[in-house]
Amino acid sequence: MQLSKFLDKVYGFQVPKKILFGVGVSEKVGLEVKALAGREVLLVSDQNLRRIGLTERIEETLVKEGLNVNVFSDVEAEPQLEVAEAVAEAARERRYDAVVGVGGGSVLDMAKVAAMAPANPGLMRRYVGVDLVEMHGLPKVLLPTTAGTGSEVTNVAVVTLAEDEMKTAIISPYMIGDVAMVDPSLTYTSPPRLTASTGLDALSHALEAVMSINANPMTDSLGLQAIRLIFTYLSEAYSKGTAESRYGMSLGSLMAGMAFGNAGVCLGHAVAYAFAVSYRVTHGVSCGLTLPYAFRFNASSLPEKLPQIAEAMNINAENWNTEELTLSISEAIFKLMDAVQAPKRLRDLGIPKEAVPKIADKLLGFKRIIQRNPKPPSKEDALKLIEEIW
Repeated sequence: MQLSKFLDKVYGFQVPKKILFGVGVSEKVGLEVKALAGREVLLVSDQNLRRIGLTERIEETLVKEGLNVNVFSDVEAEPQLEVAEAVAEAARERRYDAVVGVGGGSVLDMAKVAAMAPANPGLMRRYVGVDLVEMHGLPKVLLPTTAGTGSEVTNVAVVTLAEDEMKTAIISPYMIGDVAMVDPSLTYTSPPRLTASTGLDALSHALEAVMSINANPMTDSLGLQAIRLIFTYLSEAYSKGTAESRYGMSLGSLMAGMAFGNAGVCLGHAVAYAFAVSYRVTHGVSCGLTLPYAFRFNASSLPEKLPQIAEAMNINAENWNTEELTLSISEAIFKLMDAVQAPKRLRDLGIPKEAVPKIADKLLGFKRIIQRNPKPPSKEDALKLIEEIW
């Protein structure tokens, strides 16, 4: 690794105060909450997890430690701003000492909102953006039930603005959890389709973090190892759901979360945001679909990283040139998408070809994300890229 290009740069690295990883670690959630705060706990989850008993399982571990628990389980997938307002109101109804989030990325994001709301008055809409949260809020313990979003270690809470047909986020150091508890056993009940979409989401986080202009040796190490784990275990987690594959995917998702939580994502996510809300495509599916195309667009700007990415994907690419590496890496991603039966084109999602220019224009509006891309896309680039993805 050539370090000379980093000599004049300063990098920050933000993660929760404590990260616990391992099968069964969720059974210690009550002890972690007691170590952080008092006895009144708001547990944020969703109806699906409540129905299968997973929410109750976490609630019981909290009660067992003498904690008083109220449950908010009205979080929806891809939550709109109204859900953020509702969870904020619930968090302000009584004096809570801590917030526990158990669920996928949407739930964990809303748990972050619940934690910040009591210390930050007014509507959540006013905090949408970067560094607009003014106070730290309640301690929060986050437990993911999917291997994909990495939300348990990031400073972001994503919300959908339905009227604008777009996703945005509350982004602040105050949104980072105090304790992240990653228990692979909580993902055992994840169905194949969700396993595939969240796994590709994790892959997009890892690879986009490596591509980001904010990448550094720390984030690259995490991102490349995450790619290696995901390529090793996603197909098996999808088809068989073995304990080992769930463990590998949970670890890969966690590492990808720490990588992109500090380096940021880039072009792939911007493209995904340009159509996901309008056509009701889930986050994991949209980010997974755009990833190989975004990679191919950026590859010529990443010559020194291509061999590392290829190695992480178990591609024997010794002495290959940039063009050969680009083709092999993108084909490896497409092959993995085939293995988990993921869509590979916009038309596979029922998106009409007439929508291509509008999606291309919308893509260019996500400047906060695009500015991290190693190769800034022009208007012509955007249109050509979306046509290719279609």
